[in-house]
Amino acid sequence: MTRPPLVTIIGKSARDPDDPVPPRALAAAEEVGRLLAERGAVVVSGGLSGVMEAVSRGAKSAGGLVIGILPGFDKRDANEHVDIAITTGMGWMRNTLTVRAADAVIMISGGIGTLNELTVAYEDKPTVILEGTGGWSDRIRALAYDGRHLDEARRATLHFASTPAGAVDLALRLARSAGAAGGEEELR
Repeated sequence: MTRPPLVTIIGKSARDPDDPVPPRALAAAEEVGRLLAERGAVVVSGGLSGVMEAVSRGAKSAGGLVIGILPGFDKRDANEHVDIAITTGMGWMRNTLTVRAADAVIMISGGIGTLNELTVAYEDKPTVILEGTGGWSDRIRALAYDGRHLDEARRATLHFASTPAGAVDLALRLARSAGAAGGEEELR
């Protein structure tokens, strides 16, 4: 029996009304969730608002399974589209669990919490950054070594896509391949 791939979506939350999630990020997240569900993947996120809620909504619209790994102790904090709410009581430290659960990670937009998740994922999980969604997703390439590495040693490679379909295709391909984090793929 083969298990479905778990793809963690990291991205900007909607907790600060003075710093809203870009509408293009929400639309992209919803499409990513739908496409992942259609391809049989399980969607994992932090289970809250913003990109996390949009990806959950998209996955549910296609009959997918959604897991939310929550920072607090109350399952009621999960957005309404989460099927399995896992409470941690760990605050931001839950970012490690959210990312480590994944076979691949897709980053959409993002604030400081998302940047933290990206650095946790970098060496151990193949990570696709969906550019054009605002936040750190649109800035990280300019700051990275050679546009693809977070460390001078170039231990791992960030992957980039410019469409939700490209991000999903690449994440699922990377999740299936051995040694995917060191690959050179990029989809536009």
